[in-house]
Amino acid sequence: MSKLWKENKGMKKKIIVTIIIFAFLLTGCASTVLPVTNKNSTSNKSITLGNDDYVKKIQGIARKSGNKTALAEIMIDVDTNGSDLDQKDTNNLSRFHKLVSSLISKIGYVDMETHYFRNKLNRGPKNLQALISLNKSLPINRRWILLSVKGSSYHIQGVDGEYNLKFVSYDGFCEAVYNKKGVLLDENNDPINMGTYNYAAGIHSINAHGTYDVAPYLIWGNTPNSTQKGRGDILIGINLAAANYKKNSASVYIYRKSLFGVQQGRVQ
Repeated sequence: MSKLWKENKGMKKKIIVTIIIFAFLLTGCASTVLPVTNKNSTSNKSITLGNDDYVKKIQGIARKSGNKTALAEIMIDVDTNGSDLDQKDTNNLSRFHKLVSSLISKIGYVDMETHYFRNKLNRGPKNLQALISLNKSLPINRRWILLSVKGSSYHIQGVDGEYNLKFVSYDGFCEAVYNKKGVLLDENNDPINMGTYNYAAGIHSINAHGTYDVAPYLIWGNTPNSTQKGRGDILIGINLAAANYKKNSASVYIYRKSLFGVQQGRVQ
């Protein structure tokens, strides 16, 4: 009898639980637990980084939750859809760069995570020949700009570093540095001399570049894995590079002239 009573008791519990769940579903309370898809949500639309819908989305987040939250959303979106930054739509890219700069300016500083995030935004032609070919197809005011050796002082370190060529995109946001073999330097093959993204290119204030780009670099270097970090180490590196260039300046001049002739600011 005791065994039969226990079995009946267990059956009653199962029936009661089933009734409660059924009643819960009928009352509509489940809608507070189960995810509901909002057909009007921008997250369900096909949004490209930098297009009008995307800018509105980020600006809406900034108004509602603050600029840091909006920037965090951009970081997530770039991780998911970073290939959008390789698109040929210069209008989208321009809007995206200005959007990022605007948020950085409003936040007022660049922390370590934001500093290293710039490497996910930077873009440059895959090699020197590709850059030269691209420039030939572009109007002069949209060509990549070749910087002088002096303007490239942070990017000419190490063996044959004096031959490195630093270019900046026409709008100032992206950088590309190529070694003597024409290889694009990045965080994998040269985290010290690589080109980086400039947050300050869209911020029109005194010393914006120093505040948002140079100062963080002098603290954290270019990448988490870089062997060169801190103002002291960096200054030692660029002083050695300057001395090395001085020894080989004539050879560097001939090298540059053989590639570009008499350079007047942009590669012709």
